[in-house]
Amino acid sequence: MYVTTIGVFDGVHLGHKALLKEVNRLAQEKKLRSRAFVVSHPFEHLKGEFDGLITSHERRILLLSQYLDEVELLDLRCIKDMPAQDFFERILAKDTAVLVVGRDFRFGKNALGDLNMLEKLCEDGNIILRNFPDVLDENGARISSSRIRNMIKDGKIEQAERLLGHEYLLEAVVLNVSRLNSKNVALLQTAKELVKPRCGVFQIEEQNLNIVGTLILERETKLVSEDLRLAPGTYLYLRLMGGKS
Repeated sequence: MYVTTIGVFDGVHLGHKALLKEVNRLAQEKKLRSRAFVVSHPFEHLKGEFDGLITSHERRILLLSQYLDEVELLDLRCIKDMPAQDFFERILAKDTAVLVVGRDFRFGKNALGDLNMLEKLCEDGNIILRNFPDVLDENGARISSSRIRNMIKDGKIEQAERLLGHEYLLEAVVLNVSRLNSKNVALLQTAKELVKPRCGVFQIEEQNLNIVGTLILERETKLVSEDLRLAPGTYLYLRLMGGKS
């Protein structure tokens, strides 16, 4: 049996981490396993009103796995038409003893399932429901993924990282590398589904490959460095610092 939670968990920010720690605490207290269902995208993605994730599915799962015993990805496209009660019975209630969700959690087709419905379903299924409160920053503002996305788009990386509680990494693939004025210039492609600063110049480091350099975000995305030996197709995790527009 499990203490289960569910959400998009984009960024796995400080609010998510507080919830995950509570899930882990309950699991240890009740001698159960801890589990998260990770929804691939927010509901806004279906309406074309969503402009990108903070973290890829793979990185989200890696970050969540640091807190929980099991993490399972749910493709939004595969669950979007599932009626709320079916979604509860087939996914949320399966082997669940305790369910922990955020205050704005909604579920099922067209997000019609709300907390009132969830309370009734959990009561009928003999499942303990925990509604986890919002986590606020030092100014009393709610920490949310949408807020962090806007910070990243505006190039406010340090502010975003304070709310994330860890480094923001821009994921990119090397297309080609050329030489210009004694510097190596790598043309990069970033994933369309991931949010990034709209424009600007950033100092960067790639710890896995021991790269430091300058990232230029304009019409094209370029990485400039004195010593850059990268093959096309190389995947990079870039830490952005000291940005300017």
